[in-house]
Formats: sequence, structure tokens, C-alpha cells
Amino acid sequence: MKNILLPTDFSENSWNAIAYALEFLKDTTCNFYMLHVANTITTTDCKAAFQKLQTRISTKFPSNQNHHFFTLIECDSFIQSVRNQVADKKIDIIIMGAKGASSAHTNIIGTYAENVIKKVKCKLLIVPENATYTMFDEVAFPTDFTLASDIQTLAPIHSFLDKKITSLRVLHINKVTNHLNQQQQANKALLEDFLEGRSYSFHFVSNANIETAVENFITRKTIDLMIMVAKNLNYFKQILFHSNVDHISYHRNIPFLVLHE
Repeated sequence: MKNILLPTDFSENSWNAIAYALEFLKDTTCNFYMLHVANTITTTDCKAAFQKLQTRISTKFPSNQNHHFFTLIECDSFIQSVRNQVADKKIDIIIMGAKGASSAHTNIIGTYAENVIKKVKCKLLIVPENATYTMFDEVAFPTDFTLASDIQTLAPIHSFLDKKITSLRVLHINKVTNHLNQQQQANKALLEDFLEGRSYSFHFVSNANIETAVENFITRKTIDLMIMVAKNLNYFKQILFHSNVDHISYHRNIPFLVLHE
């Protein structure tokens, strides 16, 4: 039984994340906890909105005996509410939309998702506004090899990817050179040991613009999912936390799986 937290503000963006989660986990027995953090909306309005949401789910996704739904309303801060539910419900993964409560955010994933990455130690799947679920045939794992990710942190990779069909593309992007120092080489060797028996490859790219390099790689390899380790903030700042989104599109259709130590 998996416990899944689905934060929702009843927007189309959050609906897309819910629909993605239900399709992705259609063959998995799950408890789905749909969380709304109230501010100005009244409890009565919340209940009505949840009723409408549940009707939409039952219409779009006919009865699935594997899935059980629960609604949660909290009046705390968003991050504290998420933390409370992660601890109380023993949440395995949070699945949420990329823009949070408003599409007015100027950075790629939105303030809410960014704060969850930084402040909540739980696996997180960020679903962009245009993402639709498809089997993960090609998955990108950007890394700078500066952190030795232990097996416990990386273990969810195996549960997310189909060992028979999924190709994991380990992507190293450097602005100046792709030469690895001794520590980076040791971390690369650890990753190779962890991925033994799986289809994977290493890709080294030099580009002064990290997000452009990611965009080009995702397009060329037809990437279905991006996996990153939360502690690797250097890469996160350049790939997810910047605001220059005019020339890139991966933030609109590629989901991001964020792993925590």
C-alpha cells in the first residue's frame, strides 16, 4: 500500500497532477490524500470543491479497486501543512503541479514546489501543466558528481523505472570542461555500481548555459522524466529555480522526480 499526498488548490494545474498520478499508479494499491490548505476559502466552499473534484475523478477514472481517496483541509502554512501530513500519513511520495496556487510565478516550477523541495524531506514528483503520463522509456538524471548519493537516496529510481525498457541517461553538464576530478570519478564509480544490470549511459556536455543544454538533451533523447537529488542545489538553481523560461520548454511537459536523503 502506497500513501500518496496530492496538494490541490482546485486549479487545472493541480487537476493535471492528480490525473497524472492516477494514471501512473493505476496498477498500484494506493491511499490518495488530497490536501487543500485553506486561506480565504471557507470550509463549506472547500467541501463543495472537493465534492466536485471527486465527481471529476470518478467520471474520468472509472472505479479502481486499487485506489482509496481521502480529503484533507488545513488552515496552517502550506509547508507546515505538507510536513504534518507527510509525518502523520507516512507519505511515500508527494505529487503536485508545477505552479502551485498561481500561474503568476515567474520561476520554472513555482514557489510552492520550490519550497517543498527545499523544506520537506519526502520524494516529490512535480507534474508540469502540459504533462501527460506515458511509460518512462527515456529518463534523464542530471548530476555534477560532486555529491556521493547513497544507495538509500537513489533506491526509488528502481521502483520508478521499468528495468526491461527504461534507459537511464546520466547527464553531466559543465560550463567550462567535462574533466572529472578524483572525487567526482569516485562518485561516478559508485553510481555505476548502483546501476549495474540496468540500461544506462553517461553523457558529458560542455555548455555555458545549463538550461539550454538540458533543453537540447531532452529534445534529442525524447526524455519522459527527469530525476534529481534535492541536495544537489547547484544543479537545481540552474535547471529549476531560475526565471528565464522564454527559450526553453522542458518545464512545461517533463515531470521531475526529486529524491531526498
